[in-house]
Amino acid sequence: MLTVYLVEDDPLLARHVLDALGRAEGIECVGHADRLAVARAQLPVCRPQVLLSDLGLPDGDATELILELDERSSSWHPHILVFSVFGDESRVIQAIEAGADGYFLKGCDDLELVRAVQGAARGESPVSPAIARHLLKRFAAPSDASGSSSSSGDLLSTVEQAVLKLVAQGYVTEEVGERLMLSPHVVATHVRAVYAKLQQARRGSSAQRVG
Repeated sequence: MLTVYLVEDDPLLARHVLDALGRAEGIECVGHADRLAVARAQLPVCRPQVLLSDLGLPDGDATELILELDERSSSWHPHILVFSVFGDESRVIQAIEAGADGYFLKGCDDLELVRAVQGAARGESPVSPAIARHLLKRFAAPSDASGSSSSSGDLLSTVEQAVLKLVAQGYVTEEVGERLMLSPHVVATHVRAVYAKLQQARRGSSAQRVG
């Protein structure tokens, strides 16, 4: 059974999401919080496989919670899927750098959300077309005077760029695989690699500041 914990302060949307996940076979919602403080208290007890979280909460930004979970030294690390109305580039990149495993904008249908949660549990990095466009823009940032990318992360490989471009056009994983002659698993691996490059860049910057 796939266990999910939801962090969402809108009661109507929270009920809709909980109902949608509850109807999906093999998924169990083990908790819900409408505040970061509640989530911080309950998550170590519930220990869900997937954390589905909004970003803007009444008592703070869930990016802080994502960062805390990413940096904790524990045998339990949930897969983190952001589900938010915030689609601006800075918020998207900040959440991914903090450790989010996937980022979906609110407004997707129930089936898309369920598939995103299932994909996150498999170690994939679900991404909506709008988010893929942000990622492409991030890695296409101009180089600085030293010639290094201003994105602070490694450049995307040719295949990673091709995958993101197709996702940005609205193609789902299976369709991307068909067009690039890759298996869905390999497509998902390339998307995850893009997320990892952003997260490694953030960790490297943090280590330099500490040093």
